Amino acid sequence: MNILLPTDFSENAEKACDIAFQLAAHNNGTVSILHAYDLPYSDRSMTTSLLEVMKENAEKNMATFAEKVKKKYSGAFKTLVRLGNPIRLIHDQSEQDDIELVVMGTKGASGLEEVLIGSNAASVIQNTNKPVLIIPPKAELEKVKRIVFASDLDPKVKEQPLQRLAKFAKTLGASIDIVHIQHDNSVPSGARDFYSSMLKDVDHEFTIIRSENVEKAIVKEAAKENADIVAAINKRYGFFEGIFHRSMTSKLAYHTTLPLLVLHEPK
Repeated sequence: MNILLPTDFSENAEKACDIAFQLAAHNNGTVSILHAYDLPYSDRSMTTSLLEVMKENAEKNMATFAEKVKKKYSGAFKTLVRLGNPIRLIHDQSEQDDIELVVMGTKGASGLEEVLIGSNAASVIQNTNKPVLIIPPKAELEKVKRIVFASDLDPKVKEQPLQRLAKFAKTLGASIDIVHIQHDNSVPSGARDFYSSMLKDVDHEFTIIRSENVEKAIVKEAAKENADIVAAINKRYGFFEGIFHRSMTSKLAYHTTLPLLVLHEPK
């Protein structure tokens, strides 16, 4: 599993680093550690000397970080220091290196709230097609045995995110609990068969729960099942629809303290 780890060298970025190397070790994958530096828009008229200082500091910080990584982990890794917008660089690098997973930490006590209102993690989710694993400040991940997959059981969902979820679970030897929260007694026709066909190589089951609060019901189910990761598909909306719609994935970020695996519908 080849992983891209964007880092700002913060405490929670180091926690994400632990998890990235743990996941990569399952099939001798490589961790690409990326640090991006860029001038604030208001400072773009400044001289190149400032950029040279920023580059020197970024490379020095990465070298220090790399030494820590060498001492702590045995897996293969490479470091990348790039000038530019971090969101664009994460997207470009994940495509160039055939990355299978982006692992990111969120910052501080308000990190999950920041994810929802425009932090780097939120922007990465919206601007990459790769699965993204968000690591909340208090998250721990010893071994991935159980994944709670929050799903609306939409039979029209594209195959790609389900195939990626199946590969992720199979690589780690994890089972999947497909949790569907409904407001009535209906389940979309043909949904179970379709999802089962996509996840046929992975131990999985369906859990149907009636509740008015989708996010809290999923978090409760994850606790009940001793889940290690919560997963969800990030729906893509048009501009006007997106103004008025906040996705279940975003709402889940408010409530879960578990790592959150975000999959994407293809564009």
